[in-house]
Amino acid sequence: MKYDFNTIPNRQNSGSLKWDFQSEHKNAFPFSVADMEWKTAPQIIEAMKDFASSGYFCYTVADDAYKTVIKEFMLRRHNWQIENEWIVCTGGVVAAINTAVRAFTKIGEGVIIQPPVYYPFSNAINNNGRKIAANPLIKKDNTYVMDFDGLERLAAKEENKLMLLCSPHNPVGRVWTKDELERVADICLQNNVVLVSDEIHFDITRTPHTCLPAISKEYADNCVVCTAVSKTFNIAGLGTSNIIIPNHSVRNVFEKQLAADGYTCINCCSRPATIAAYTQCDDWIDEMNECVNKNFELLGHFCKENLPQIRLYNREGTYLAWLDMSALGMNDEELEQFLINKCGIIPDPGYWFGDEGKGFMRLDIAVPENALMQALQTLHTELSKIQ
Repeated sequence: MKYDFNTIPNRQNSGSLKWDFQSEHKNAFPFSVADMEWKTAPQIIEAMKDFASSGYFCYTVADDAYKTVIKEFMLRRHNWQIENEWIVCTGGVVAAINTAVRAFTKIGEGVIIQPPVYYPFSNAINNNGRKIAANPLIKKDNTYVMDFDGLERLAAKEENKLMLLCSPHNPVGRVWTKDELERVADICLQNNVVLVSDEIHFDITRTPHTCLPAISKEYADNCVVCTAVSKTFNIAGLGTSNIIIPNHSVRNVFEKQLAADGYTCINCCSRPATIAAYTQCDDWIDEMNECVNKNFELLGHFCKENLPQIRLYNREGTYLAWLDMSALGMNDEELEQFLINKCGIIPDPGYWFGDEGKGFMRLDIAVPENALMQALQTLHTELSKIQ
């Protein structure tokens, strides 16, 4: 391979969110927070070095050069023709979701989500005084499907004004089909529910991903799409996301709230990083996906051969594994402590993603293969001692 996806990192004392927690557990490896244990593409590193050498770290705007490379990338990689003026930058997708909740709903109104789902969705609703309208996913044949009948009932309620869609879905790993997305979009349109689609993982898939607004102009006019270079290239710390809003009126509402939130400029380092990522790094994306796919194949084979009591759900997208560990007979706290203290695995507990995640663990397996295999072998050894 052209790039290095094999070196096991040591990021202690670097200020890393996940490794700072890991420092309390010296013998454990973090499979938790959704950033990669692979260095970003060297082309991005070089672009940032060149930028840093100028010595100017000033207020920076998302100019046409910045937006044009995003536009070209969306067409090249996702077959979606967008316009520069559709792009609104925020300080990350989580920040954008909070802005959207404030922009399109009032205190006390409902926001539809599909648990088990990325827990900042719930936080954004609760922290802003809105109400969660839960439309839980349904387990079916080792995967998940949407409860469309339940979604229609929720969307029909006057108090529910907004839906947060996770596409691809974190943590269950679904890449929604075009038919599924059309049904969601139709339900939202018919009931005047604004649809915010978090597509931050859209480059990390093994089945074709459809950008929802690319299906039709009618859907695009009711949609806010959250994208970023952060997950794809492991540069979340730059804190800039590109929110794509085709409809002028919807965009104005979002931008008005963004101004009230006090956001004005993008991170100065995100401009050269994004331009390099979207113009020079297509082959890095392809190799990264190969490594993620291989790790999932290894994980699936190991569970089947050695850990039949652990159920790995099918994965179509993201680099996140969704594991049902309820058959181990431990409660959530016992299971988390067992994984950390006995197996050296720091997970994200499934209950973080809603009650539907109880008994599950989410593992970020965008890690060197040796780190994954060592963790699995230790898990197998420790389970054999108690079962």
